[in-house]
Amino acid sequence: MLQRIHIIGGPGSGKSYAAHQLSSMLDIPAYELDDLFWDRSAPRYGVRASQTERNARLATITQEATWVIEGVYYGWLRLSFERADRIFVLRSNVLLRDWRIVKRFVSRKFGIMPTKRESVLDLYRLIEWNHQYDADNLRRALEFIQEFAHKIVMCRCADDLLAYVTRETANSPVAPDRRPLMEGDKPQWLRWGGR
Repeated sequence: MLQRIHIIGGPGSGKSYAAHQLSSMLDIPAYELDDLFWDRSAPRYGVRASQTERNARLATITQEATWVIEGVYYGWLRLSFERADRIFVLRSNVLLRDWRIVKRFVSRKFGIMPTKRESVLDLYRLIEWNHQYDADNLRRALEFIQEFAHKIVMCRCADDLLAYVTRETANSPVAPDRRPLMEGDKPQWLRWGGR
């Protein structure tokens, strides 16, 4: 059974949604890496937490028996990747991610969601970074986690991830094309339901 899950993907890829769904489904705590990386007590948006504090919080979380961790980060997360039972990589379409980023920004501005105090300039920078994410950050992240290839499952969307976990936790055999990557394998797409 999956007890420690790490989800990585670009902004707006569905990481938080998947983590919260898994948290409910498996009755395990979910953690957003943004809450470790950014200083939420800072008077303005975009101030990083100290590395010492961030790393100590990550160590505390990864020592727990069960968790779902999600975020765009990779370089400081070796401990999480080592301890994870599965590492899910969400690779959704960049334009869909843009739409979700804008929708989330507007929801925060109208008080529908809790705010992170972003400005329109912050939104612009996030969308700009989002368009570079797959070719730059995600490529480097995949290189970084290559040694954990036997744990990696690539998904196009959060629903694929949730379907995979549902199958795995139900002790159903995983079809050969839906198995975790094996040592030396290159990441492959996981596709469910003909999507």
